[in-house]
Amino acid sequence: MSIKSAVTYSKIDDSLAAGKAAITEIIEKLGRHPDFLFMFATVGHDMSKIFQGIDSVASNIPLCGCSGLGSITNLGCDEATHSLALMGMVSENVAFHSFMVPGLSTDCEQVGREIGNKIKSLGLSSTDKQLLFLFPDGLTINSDGLFKGIENIVGYHIDFVGGTAGNDYHFSQTYQFCDREIMSDAVSGVLITGDFNYSIDVSHGSKPLGNSRTVTKAQDNIIYEIDGEPALDLLTSLVGEERLSDFGQAINLIGLGQSFEGKGYDEDMINRAIIGIDKEQGSIKLGVPIPVGATFRMTRRNEAKVKKGTQGMAHKVIAAMQHPEDVTYFYFNCSGRGSYLFGEPEPDVDNLLEVLGNDKDMIGFFCFGEIAPVIGENYFHNYTGILVGIE
Repeated sequence: MSIKSAVTYSKIDDSLAAGKAAITEIIEKLGRHPDFLFMFATVGHDMSKIFQGIDSVASNIPLCGCSGLGSITNLGCDEATHSLALMGMVSENVAFHSFMVPGLSTDCEQVGREIGNKIKSLGLSSTDKQLLFLFPDGLTINSDGLFKGIENIVGYHIDFVGGTAGNDYHFSQTYQFCDREIMSDAVSGVLITGDFNYSIDVSHGSKPLGNSRTVTKAQDNIIYEIDGEPALDLLTSLVGEERLSDFGQAINLIGLGQSFEGKGYDEDMINRAIIGIDKEQGSIKLGVPIPVGATFRMTRRNEAKVKKGTQGMAHKVIAAMQHPEDVTYFYFNCSGRGSYLFGEPEPDVDNLLEVLGNDKDMIGFFCFGEIAPVIGENYFHNYTGILVGIE
């Protein structure tokens, strides 16, 4: 077995006590201190107190993660204000190189270059097995710039996986963690290297609505006009003025499906979330830039399609593993595929575990955006589930 893991899941409100209990359970399950920790928590927690709790039991264990709308594990998942998911990993054949770089809102591409330089300093080559986990701030990321910066410096392809840090839609910040440092407007992450095997699959579960449309005026990630009309008018016509007033609900139902042909990907479209509106300008803001001339169809998530896609994704990942009984899983799931879609957080995760098995270690969180490759090229996704298996 290349990697041994253990997972714990806590809804203890007291952040210090939650940290203590979580690391104690991890050590008991592993029979030793872990080499590395993945941690995802919701924003009601005092993250520094969680770290104090962890260090009171076992100090100086490297750690990486971020905040999310909710926590996901094989032991349970929720969108509670105080939720904590912790995974400990042990391996003699795998190394964990964690990092955190601030300044996303200033220059995402420069942040990417800094991450690329950290990877390059390890002296690896394209023949070395590598997998890069990224947890950027979901409110300030420009994924195109971030990915470009990393890839230009590294000089060869590495698969990126992960999700963007989120909150409960009431807080103004998200949080990224590396070791005991806590930041916002940053990217935390870890490069895993060594002797291991992994598989990744992606599923979005959205259905297109209406005819194909064209972006006719845009700048960066803001669309001003669609088919020559104010972009916001189209969104309003689909969801209505009343529903649009609850912006969190509206954006978790309706999105844009940008044309994505020739990739063998579901519906030949990649989802783009609407993350902001400007009523005065009649514009909508996306999580990624979309150029003038790009074609898309409006989309809406479909419960049955999400569930079918999730189970299909699980079967594909299992089939790609050499030792399915020993696989550790990560699930990075859109914040709109929990309560906003199903009325409760569990259905999609429970549906996934029907295939994987509740006894398989799994950790993840409800993200503001998801990161994964499609046929060898890294992409930023929305309204999507990303399943990663590692052995």
